[in-house]
Amino acid sequence: MAKGLSEAFPHGWKTMADGSHIPLTSEEAQSMGEMVERHRAEIEAKYPDEKTTIGALTDAFHRLRDFGWCEAIYCPKDGSSFEVIEAGSSGVHRCHYTGEWPDGSWWIEDDGDLCPSRPILFRLFPEDEAKRKARMKAVAESFRACRTALESIKGE
Repeated sequence: MAKGLSEAFPHGWKTMADGSHIPLTSEEAQSMGEMVERHRAEIEAKYPDEKTTIGALTDAFHRLRDFGWCEAIYCPKDGSSFEVIEAGSSGVHRCHYTGEWPDGSWWIEDDGDLCPSRPILFRLFPEDEAKRKARMKAVAESFRACRTALESIKGE
């Protein structure tokens, strides 16, 4: 079967540091195409079937929890920003949630622009996580103090 024009003559554009776009050379386009094909073959060899792939996804999910990531539905709903991971993306993005749960929306923040998002995981920024932990510690100490006071009243 004959190749289509785009397969016979690889092409595309690259984005420069200043934001301008210039055409790829045919060598660059062909090299990128070969790299994509090699990567795809590596993925297929590493994850030969659906069961193996789901297992890897599960392992990655639990490992990411070790780094402080949680399911996106538990993100702050007060308009504050946090980090997110989207399915199919290897990036970590700054995001916030707007609206009333569960009818609100997640928005990726990028260079003054907003893009809708459907994250799978979120994590607080380190300074916000430290504040959350301090609040949790204060609440736990207050609870213990109340409990101790109640126990002493019961003991009288």
